[in-house]
Amino acid sequence: MFPLFWHWSPQFFLPWSGSVKQDIELDRFFSAIPPAAGDGALERAAFKRASYGSQLGWITEVLLETMKDVPADEKSPLGKLRLANADIQRLKLARRGVELSAGDPGGEAGAELSGNAIASFLQELRQRDSARYAQLSQQLMQLLAPPSA
Repeated sequence: MFPLFWHWSPQFFLPWSGSVKQDIELDRFFSAIPPAAGDGALERAAFKRASYGSQLGWITEVLLETMKDVPADEKSPLGKLRLANADIQRLKLARRGVELSAGDPGGEAGAELSGNAIASFLQELRQRDSARYAQLSQQLMQLLAPPSA
C-alpha cells in the first residue's frame, strides 16, 4: 500500500548514488595505454591475432612440456602451475558439458565420457590448429601403442 501523497515525496541523490553508465569497449582500453608503457595500436593488433589468455596458455603449454621431467611439490611455483593448469583443463571440459565422474574413476562410464571428450577436442583442434593436432596425434599414438614386452 502506498502512503498518502507518495508521488510528492522528495528524492535525494548523493554523488555516486544514482545509476552509473559505463562504456566498456576494447578501443577505450587500448587507447588508454600510455605511450611510455607501450603502443596501444600494436597491442590491439596482437590481441586481434590471439587473446592474452591464448598467449598465456601457449606459454604455459611450452613451459610444462619443457619441465615435464622435473619433479616439483605443490608448494613450488612449477607445482602450482601444474595444479592450476590441471584445474583450468577441468574447467574447460566442464564448460563444454563434460563432467568427469569422480565416483567411477576408471569405470566404463568415465572412460566413455572421457573418450567422447577427447574425440570432440581432437576434432575441434584439427580444424583450429593443424600443427598442434599433428603433434598431439603423435603423442597419442605412442600412448595407444601396445606395450613392448
